[in-house]
Amino acid sequence: MSRRHSSNDDQKNFTKLDNDYVRNTDRAINRKKQLLKRKIRRIVFFTIVPVVIIAFLINILFQQSKTLAVKEKKKDEANQHLTEMKEERDSLNLKIKQLEDDEYIAKLLRKDYFLSEEGEIIFIIPEEKENKGDIPEKKDKKEVIPEKKDKKDD
Repeated sequence: MSRRHSSNDDQKNFTKLDNDYVRNTDRAINRKKQLLKRKIRRIVFFTIVPVVIIAFLINILFQQSKTLAVKEKKKDEANQHLTEMKEERDSLNLKIKQLEDDEYIAKLLRKDYFLSEEGEIIFIIPEEKENKGDIPEKKDKKEVIPEKKDKKDD
């Protein structure tokens, strides 16, 4: 059996015929090679480009989800801080209303500065500790007992 040689084989031993048939077959072979190369290039392009684009979009998605998680955490912290501030505002508004009341101010003065109303006697009683070995605190409990007024007939 004889061995077939293509046009790419070593040219030393063979002389290539230069006629229309050989040229047409060489052109056909070259066209097939070129078509195959183009096909491979298109396949590579249409597989690599979408993969790169999908990878880029997935990367963006992960970055946005991380950013969203951070912002949601900050939002929760801000909402918690807001509720704390609203509670503080409500308590301060209540204190303002109480301080506008003269009776409340008088009660505070009597409590803090040991002031008394007419006819009251103030007794200061130290608080008892559960552990008798403890040093007593300076805070004292006070008890106000109204003094009985004798009504005299005129």
